[in-house]
Amino acid sequence: MERGLPALWPFLLTLALTSCATTPAPESPRKQVVQRMQEYLDNGLEKLDQGAISEGITQLVAVLAEQAGAVVPDAAEEELKRRAETQLAKIRAGLSMDAGTEWLDANKNQLTASAAGGEKTLMPSVILTLNYGGAGKALVTGAPVQFEFIRGGGVLTAFVNTNDYGQASCGLAGLDNPNTEHIIRASLVYRTKGFAYAFEGLTKDFVYAPPARRATILVMERAGAKAAEDPVILDAVFNTLKAVTFDFSQYNGQLLGGEFMAVFGGEPQAIRKLGLEKEVSYLVMVLNDVYDVSQVELAGKKYNIWKSQTTATTRVIRVADGKILYSGTVQAVPGQGGSAEKAVLDGFRSAAAAMGDRIAEDLSEIERVLVGK
Repeated sequence: MERGLPALWPFLLTLALTSCATTPAPESPRKQVVQRMQEYLDNGLEKLDQGAISEGITQLVAVLAEQAGAVVPDAAEEELKRRAETQLAKIRAGLSMDAGTEWLDANKNQLTASAAGGEKTLMPSVILTLNYGGAGKALVTGAPVQFEFIRGGGVLTAFVNTNDYGQASCGLAGLDNPNTEHIIRASLVYRTKGFAYAFEGLTKDFVYAPPARRATILVMERAGAKAAEDPVILDAVFNTLKAVTFDFSQYNGQLLGGEFMAVFGGEPQAIRKLGLEKEVSYLVMVLNDVYDVSQVELAGKKYNIWKSQTTATTRVIRVADGKILYSGTVQAVPGQGGSAEKAVLDGFRSAAAAMGDRIAEDLSEIERVLVGK
């Protein structure tokens, strides 16, 4: 057996040489990157030629994503990157992002939405098109639109692809504070392989402004049939309601005479007589009413002490239809003094303080009804 081994050496040597000749050497990682970049570029150009705009852009962005990871890119990678960026720049020149038609008025000007919310709140919506020059425009479908707050905050759908009509609509669940301005920006952002590419300058902003809070405050402070000339309750109500950002004007409630109670009750006809519809959206009606003033008497003897009881009510009424949105009352607030007049004044002041406290407790409720929730 040992004498037969030398005869096998030529065969084994030939087999080894043949095996080495038929196994290709592995390609370098950088060469593989170049090959992938070339494939993405070719696919991207082909998709664009076919009218698949968003798919073509995705392939071109993949070229950049491959090259982005290179520490020291070679000349071939830089050239492929340049060609992809050139194509993306050409596409950017023809892209347009417009607000959805529901955001445009009769003159095609973009509207400002109300931050108050409600069923009729406009949702951010854009339409994406590509201008081919003389060949006209094409809707861009399947394009990734990003929505984000650049002012304010809230809950929204951050990423939406354009549909068959080139439209992407953002779902807006709510805003953090309806009393401040919010701005939501839509932009076109492609993401692949951990790389993000945004088309610079291709954005559309949507503004949500706080609802108009113009209001007129009308105060009636009375003891029986006599109305006070300088109502002490005015400051307490006025200062407390500043927290809901009313833009106040004042109207002397005494000028209404008997009509005050009709307006206080929200009667639309009485409210229209005021002629305030164009100036204000709300009426803040305040009634501070001393209904009982008596001298203290014990065992048939009258003392130089007078007591009063006062009820105060504040209402927020919508001018448009007379709806009472809020009504808060403090009842049987005691007052006293050395004379009937002093007991009345003390009752007014005590009721004013109690009314201010009541409104402060109800501020969240007032805010809620003002924004229509």
